[in-house]
Amino acid sequence: MSLNDTPEFDAITAKRFSRRGWFYLCGLVLILAGLSRFLFLDEKPYHHDESLHAYYSNRVAEGIPHEYSALLHGPVLYYLTGAFLAVFGSDQLTARLPAALCGVLIVALPLLWRKQIGTWAAAALAVFLLFSPTMMYFGRFLREDAFNSLWICISLASYFTYRRTGKMWPAVCASAFLAMQFCNKENSYLHMFIWLTGGLFISLLARKSGFSDQANQRSDSGAAPQFWDRLALPLNCFIVFAVIFVIFYSSFFRHSKGAMHGILDGLYRESLLYWWDQNQKRRIDGPFDYHSPLFFNYEFALVPALLAAWYRSVRLAAFSVATEAVRFPVSLLKARKLIVGGVVVLWMVVLFSPRIGLTSEGCSISEFCLNALVPEKVSAAFDRFAHLLHVAHSRHLLQIVAVAVSGAVAFVASVALGRRIDAFLWWWATGAIGAYSYVGEKVPWLLIYILLPLFALAGLEIGRSLAPKSVLIDHCFTGKFSDVARLVEEWEHSWVRKSGRLLVWLTAAFIVFAGWKAIRLSFLRPADPVERLVFTQTTPESKALRERWKTLSEVKNLTPKITIHGEATWPFAWYVQGVASQDFVKPADAVAADAFDALFLDLTELEFAQKRLVAFDVYKIPLRHWWVPQANPRFSEILEYFLTSEPYPRELRSSRKSIGFGQTEILYLENRSKGRLFSTAERIKSAEIMALAGRRVEPLLVPAPEASEVPADAVEKEQ
Repeated sequence: MSLNDTPEFDAITAKRFSRRGWFYLCGLVLILAGLSRFLFLDEKPYHHDESLHAYYSNRVAEGIPHEYSALLHGPVLYYLTGAFLAVFGSDQLTARLPAALCGVLIVALPLLWRKQIGTWAAAALAVFLLFSPTMMYFGRFLREDAFNSLWICISLASYFTYRRTGKMWPAVCASAFLAMQFCNKENSYLHMFIWLTGGLFISLLARKSGFSDQANQRSDSGAAPQFWDRLALPLNCFIVFAVIFVIFYSSFFRHSKGAMHGILDGLYRESLLYWWDQNQKRRIDGPFDYHSPLFFNYEFALVPALLAAWYRSVRLAAFSVATEAVRFPVSLLKARKLIVGGVVVLWMVVLFSPRIGLTSEGCSISEFCLNALVPEKVSAAFDRFAHLLHVAHSRHLLQIVAVAVSGAVAFVASVALGRRIDAFLWWWATGAIGAYSYVGEKVPWLLIYILLPLFALAGLEIGRSLAPKSVLIDHCFTGKFSDVARLVEEWEHSWVRKSGRLLVWLTAAFIVFAGWKAIRLSFLRPADPVERLVFTQTTPESKALRERWKTLSEVKNLTPKITIHGEATWPFAWYVQGVASQDFVKPADAVAADAFDALFLDLTELEFAQKRLVAFDVYKIPLRHWWVPQANPRFSEILEYFLTSEPYPRELRSSRKSIGFGQTEILYLENRSKGRLFSTAERIKSAEIMALAGRRVEPLLVPAPEASEVPADAVEKEQ
């Protein structure tokens, strides 16, 4: 036997191969993340919001300070995107690069936390984020959410690193990225409330449970810190937060109304007051369970791991409380079978019972479950209270109960196990589901903030299913809990043999299908409204106009002059960048219109365009389109949509102008006068022509304009 065959050499070789495999895995994940976030980034038409963000970011690149407006959210996006535009040039691709970069970094972040959460958990979490249809689609989308999701993950990872090590730099880093959140989007106030209340309840419940949390405690050695040493940490964190907040909201001290004006606007005066008012108005309304179908249609790969994580926490917590006299509510975990059975029955009721007898519009709470039991005045009062909570139907009320009970059980069980990170994630997920179900603005990108804690929970569960002893994600039973620790260890090894690997293979199969849905959504149909994550998307016809301007201006060596008015302002205020000079006035007559090569009007001004602007071709083009699915579809329609993403009912597939689809249309006019850019250009064949240039004005219908009001070319054509 040679020296190289010793057990020590075998262990070293295995460790070396393990490191090499991890290196290859990280490289593969990062390559796929880069391809999925950067490839064909400029192909999708700019969404209404994207064009707003790109336009004002370009103003920052030109040296104009961005001043906070609650409608446009925080200033961080504009300064970061503006920096990219200043360095790489104002372009459709460049403007989306910062968001795509954040989309790549959030996939890479779990790989950097391998030692803290374990190899398998880090790999699983990165894969979940990589192939998530929601994260891939909005990771290529110029909105605050791509940035904020990264800031949230970095700040929380830094905070938990501080809790583990006690070092100052992670706490300061957490404070810095928390400030970036507050300078980027106003929902940071909501997240902060959820996190603080979660930490408070975890601390209170941990004291009542009587269980140690040695896995999450750090050992302090040496003498007790002095007063100034204890003060240094919060003081440094506050200074870092305040400096970042002041710099951005004061527009780098260049705010036109003074630095303090911008700071107060960002702190509360405009941010909180504006969005609270919008929440009450419910400007973009939707059902209370708006995000549920989005989750199950796109993020179904998380479901097996989340169910396993929930059951595991309840089962192990039942072990831990079986031999100890613990107080309420931890003592309830002794009735494990009753809890699991009750939650299963509750969810069955949520999924199936509310569909019985519902009309297409649904029915109110009082109509469904109260009229037969209580007086009419009481049920009416209950309906008013439900309206205050934005709960419209009985199934919404049942969903609230189901989510709250499930989340509370998992939260209490995680605290009883000594898994404070798990407890925090369950609290965060439950709070986010409730908060974003309540808010009066229902848009698909808010699903990201519900998914972030669920990604973490699912990744940790996959890690435990493959390696129960993963670093810092397992519970810690020592001393008087040694008997319980032995039972838990035996159960976990049995779980790995019987269920863990099956869970991993099932999740892997789901991820493959989710990856296909992500590719179809982000690359094959990124602007197709039949996809539920595509929300009032700009049509491809709108983007084609920019290419038309660009091609003709290069051929004729002329810069078109375009004026934009009404609905067309976004995205065309951004689309004209780099290809045309623009204005935002509405021409009052033919003389004013003749100064432009092309112009946009609202559809309501069709008669004015046809009768007065005779030198122009008038087209009607679709600007934005959407699909609103019918309420309470049949199960077969839901299943078919899940598998194929084809709209329902089936009648919609033959004609998308029928019920369920909608679009905003605008007028686009091109000046065909002699010497103009479009004078000899080929007409747009794909658009609906409402009137051709050179048409004769009916004298009985339209008063003859004064000579000064009619362009000479138009007069010649009429003659």
